[in-house]
Amino acid sequence: MPYLNGYLTDAFAIPVIANLGLWFQRVFIYKTNYYVLSAWHVIFVVVYVSVVFEGLLPWLSVKYTADWIDVLLYFAGGMFFYFVMNKPLVEIRD
Repeated sequence: MPYLNGYLTDAFAIPVIANLGLWFQRVFIYKTNYYVLSAWHVIFVVVYVSVVFEGLLPWLSVKYTADWIDVLLYFAGGMFFYFVMNKPLVEIRD
């Protein structure tokens, strides 16, 4: 169970972070529900999270460990977000 919990949270990290960023952009910056993140935005989020959590933090503290499987899961989460979740919001009318 600890392995599943550790890897499952890494797989969900990018979709959660990117979705929060998308919400912020839609509500406060562009003020439209049709805005979606570009592929470069999602790539930036994946690279940033990978460098910070799998490179920088393990280098700064022994509490953190680098795991390249996590980087693959960040990438998979980024792909899931980009192709499944990153869609314009549409209103359903009767």
